[in-house]
Amino acid sequence: EISVCDWSSDVCSSDLNAAAVIASIADEEGTSSSAERDAAERARLLETLGADPSARTQPPHIRSQVNQLEKEQKARATRFARDMVDRALIDLLSVYRDALVLSARAPVELVNADHTGVVEQVRSSLSPEQILGAMDAIGTARERIAANVQPLLALEAMAISLRLPA
Repeated sequence: EISVCDWSSDVCSSDLNAAAVIASIADEEGTSSSAERDAAERARLLETLGADPSARTQPPHIRSQVNQLEKEQKARATRFARDMVDRALIDLLSVYRDALVLSARAPVELVNADHTGVVEQVRSSLSPEQILGAMDAIGTARERIAANVQPLLALEAMAISLRLPA
């Protein structure tokens, strides 16, 4: 859903909330999708090393390998969450692309033909130059996330620049 913000306000809270929701969903999905797999990997590692999984503490050589596995699992979950955010940004980029196609009356199919109402709202609210600026803001957010900026921060910066004129 596209919210229309008052340009006179410093921050549009609904845009920032949307950014927070996207980042939160990605984090939750990253955590929940890997929880079972992580537990199974840990159990397999302990079994391979001949360690007792029910022991409160493990010998140092086993602890170090378990810690390394946990680091890898955390990195994988972070990568998964960042990839989810990137996919959402690509979807958003396609909406602006379709709005630009409509503005230019280009004879090409819309990527989001099933969401023409949203695409039309963007097209009617923004000039082609503003649409390109929005696409640039989305691209910048993707680049920032790829450069290891926290997704929430990159999404909030993008959301502020994507505000539609009232």
